[in-house]
Amino acid sequence: MLLKLTEQEKTTGVLEQEKIEIAVEQIRKNGYIGFEKVLSDEQVQELKDAFLPLFNEYIERNGYNTGTNRAQMFLPFLQPFTNDYMVANKIAMPILKEILGEGVRCTYFASDTACPGSDYQNVHSDLPPLFPNLGVALPAYSLVLNIPLVDVNEDNGPLEVWPGGTHLDPENTKHTSIDGEMLRAAQGMYSEKVFMPAGSIVIRDIRMWHRGTPNRTQANRTNIALAYHTDWYGAGGSIHIPQEEYDRASKEVQHLFRTEKIGAPAKMPWECHLN
Repeated sequence: MLLKLTEQEKTTGVLEQEKIEIAVEQIRKNGYIGFEKVLSDEQVQELKDAFLPLFNEYIERNGYNTGTNRAQMFLPFLQPFTNDYMVANKIAMPILKEILGEGVRCTYFASDTACPGSDYQNVHSDLPPLFPNLGVALPAYSLVLNIPLVDVNEDNGPLEVWPGGTHLDPENTKHTSIDGEMLRAAQGMYSEKVFMPAGSIVIRDIRMWHRGTPNRTQANRTNIALAYHTDWYGAGGSIHIPQEEYDRASKEVQHLFRTEKIGAPAKMPWECHLN
């Protein structure tokens, strides 16, 4: 489900209370919500201009790592990626805080790029349930925020999601990669592809089933990918944050990254590795 911002919301960066409530309901019940064109064209271009040279060097050094012609790449904690409009977005933050609490933290700072010729990913959940044998659905403890840097359509590898409860059934999310009986279930269940213009945002429960789809165009499809946790989930400390970058960040950004490795030199993408 994608919502459109009013002109007043675009100008002020403040969501109507009813939209916050709708977004929270959709994430809790359906697994995700999206908002069209949250970032301006200028902001998107600024991110693209900084991202592309890093990505090109990353692929030259490390190659693809999440399937055919597809790469996950961590971002360095440097401008413009540390701007509020990306990591502490005014439209997203009230929703994140309502679900995860005022102590919300950002502990995953990365991107996903489907290049020309990329194929389907396996259907998967990014994290298994905290207590898989408990037999009941727990409230959300981690949310993923995606920001596409290009218009996303049928042809260039849109995100495909399985809404309606795949994040709530503990049996559904016991395995991060869906295979065997669960794969057969996914093939028979309702899914939808998320089409959106560049600069939109999508917020989803990290347990929700999803996959990347093939990019049949001649241009990359890049999503910024950030993960926000409740204050008690995950230790943090994996994002290296130069002291000067931390000091000039806004108070909101500082709060989001407070448990990371502050004072360490920024790690460039090719210095980071998937676990």
